[in-house]
Amino acid sequence: MSQSSASLLTKHNKAQLERLAYLQEYRKNIDDPYVTQTLSLLIEDAQEALARVAGRLRQLGEAPGLIPDQTDNKLLNQSRARRNLADQVQFVRQGLSFQLDWYKTQTKQLLDDLETQAVLVALARQTELRLKQWDNDLADYQPGR
Repeated sequence: MSQSSASLLTKHNKAQLERLAYLQEYRKNIDDPYVTQTLSLLIEDAQEALARVAGRLRQLGEAPGLIPDQTDNKLLNQSRARRNLADQVQFVRQGLSFQLDWYKTQTKQLLDDLETQAVLVALARQTELRLKQWDNDLADYQPGR
């Protein structure tokens, strides 16, 4: 139980570190205050997710530390391929959607580890709220408005 949970949580944090890297890069490089404000909220969420999962890993007796160099930068490279603001906004939105789907899938597989499941359920709820907010705030977004 705990080994598969630990592996799953480590995978989560690796993906979160990659996500955090591209969100921070977008926030630094995008000069639209409307988008950067929303990105700041997503960065806070990613940092909170990393902390929650690291705490659960410690409870499982695992070392939560991941060095950013241990990530493969796949998401960062994909994010850099988005050259215009509309594509970047869409990339972030797709990432939220994929993340929510991942949480939902993993929570169904963690029936034997209710504490880890509870962590992922809480993160799924936060992601779902943020996705709805993203859609409400940026659904009809036009750069420069």
